[in-house]
Order: sequence, then structure tokens, then C-alpha cells
Amino acid sequence: MFIKNNKILKSMKKTVLMVLVSVFALQMNAQINEAGRFYITPKIGYNMANISLLDKYGADPRHGINVGISGEYAINEMISIEPGLFYSMQGSTIKVSSVKLGLNSDYLNVPILVKAYVADGLNIFAGPQVGYMMSSRLKVKTGISLIDDILGIVSDNIDLSKYENKLDVSIVVGLGYQLANGFSISASYNVGMTKVPDFGDLKWGDETFTFNPDAKNNVLQVNVGYRF
Repeated sequence: MFIKNNKILKSMKKTVLMVLVSVFALQMNAQINEAGRFYITPKIGYNMANISLLDKYGADPRHGINVGISGEYAINEMISIEPGLFYSMQGSTIKVSSVKLGLNSDYLNVPILVKAYVADGLNIFAGPQVGYMMSSRLKVKTGISLIDDILGIVSDNIDLSKYENKLDVSIVVGLGYQLANGFSISASYNVGMTKVPDFGDLKWGDETFTFNPDAKNNVLQVNVGYRF
């Protein structure tokens, strides 16, 4: 009985090993990019966003999501052009004593990336991104439920977008892996190139001066997607 079970176990091990080797071989031999083909990839991911000047003073990142769709045109098996359209939650959080001030800015981003496949599905990418600010609100939290409820109603009406640039330009760099079955994963970093604040000309008595701090959006993103 023992010998029979041992033979069955060995047979199962060989079968599982053969299946794993076959799957690996298919993945290695699969053509990830077909020259001249256009692919569509819905994506969703995690954002860890901050504003460059604020993080120097101990500001915490805003955690949120990004979701959208990208198109990828394969110039050849190694090089692709990938434009996209994404909703992205950005901003920062400042803590003053026990009070948290959240700068919650939501953008519609349009990246145009050049993607290079360096080994099988492993790829690196980079390119410019232009974002349009859809909204920007100040969120205040004290940790006290009743006060937070009241402040939530008030802060929902505090529109910061009038003091910020509507357009946001950044450079995107990252790497990813495209599986032959369509699934993909990527990590990228968006380096802000334009200032977030835009207070315009401020007046103090008879004096007029400009106050536009050098604060820029920086966002770390991790995404998953499925390519059709």
C-alpha cells in the first residue's frame, strides 16, 4: 500500500512539475508586443502623494487612488508609445498639534509615455504628463467626532482651487511587468515641474507683491491593469 501511494505521489509531482515548466515556457516564448498593434489597458492603483515644500516641514502624504485607461501602440517588439487618461487623488496632510489639515486635490492626468521592453515583459517607461485640477478642498480633523462633523461641513465649502494652478505638468518615470495573459503591474514616480500655489498679486497697503511658494506635486503610484 505504501509503495503504491509513493508511486502515485511521485507521478503527481512529475505532472505538477511538467505543468509549471510548460506555463513558464509559454510565458518566456510568448510575444509580449506585436509590432503595429494597439492595446487598451484599464488600470487602477494606489497613490502616495505629497507637496515638495510641505514635506520639508514634516507634512504627511495623502493616500488615495488613481484609476483610468491607457492605450499602447507597439512601434516594434521593444518600443511602445503609451498615452493615457487618469483620475488621480493628490495633495498633502499637515499636522499642527492634534489638528490635521488635509490639502485634497483631485486631478485629471494625461501622461504620454515611451515604454521600452528590456527583457520579456519587463519594461521601463518615462515621459511628460499634463494634469488638470478638478477640485481642491481643505479638510480639517481634530480627532473629536462632533467638532470634526461641524468642520467637515465648513471645510467642504473651502475651495482652494482659486489659489492654485489649474494645470500641473510633471515627468513620469517607472518600471513594470507585462504578463502574456494580459495582466500587468507597474510602479512609477511623478516629479512635479510646475508650482501648485498661484496666489497672484497680493496687496499690503500701497505695496503689491507676488507670493508663489516653490511647492510642487510629487506622487508615487503602484498600478495593476489588464491589457486587451
